[in-house]
Amino acid sequence: MIAASTDSAERRSTLRRLDDLLEALEQLNLRESAELTARIQQALASHGIPFEDGAEIRVIIERVWRKQEAHMVGPRQDRRKTPSRRNSVHRPPGHDVIESIIRQSNQRPD
Repeated sequence: MIAASTDSAERRSTLRRLDDLLEALEQLNLRESAELTARIQQALASHGIPFEDGAEIRVIIERVWRKQEAHMVGPRQDRRKTPSRRNSVHRPPGHDVIESIIRQSNQRPD
C-alpha cells in the first residue's frame, strides 16, 4: 500500500514538473523567442525529452505533452459486474405490449 502511494506521489510530482516546463515553453512561445534558456534545456534533458538547436518551440511542447501522457492515469474501471439501473438497457415490464398496441393502432386503416 505504501509503495502504491509513493508511486502516485512520484507520478504527481513528475506531472507538476512537466506542467511547469510547459508553462515556461508557452511563455517563450508567446514572446516568439527562438532560443531555449539553459534552465529549460536542463529540464528537458532531465525528463529525457529530445530537443535540437533551432527546433520550433511548438514541436518541443508537443514532445512534453507526449511525455505527460505516459504519466497520466487512465479512466477508472467500473467495479460493478452488472450494469446499474440507470445505465441498463432493461425495459420495464409491459413495455413490449405497449409498443405492440401503438404499432397496431398506427397500422389500422381509418
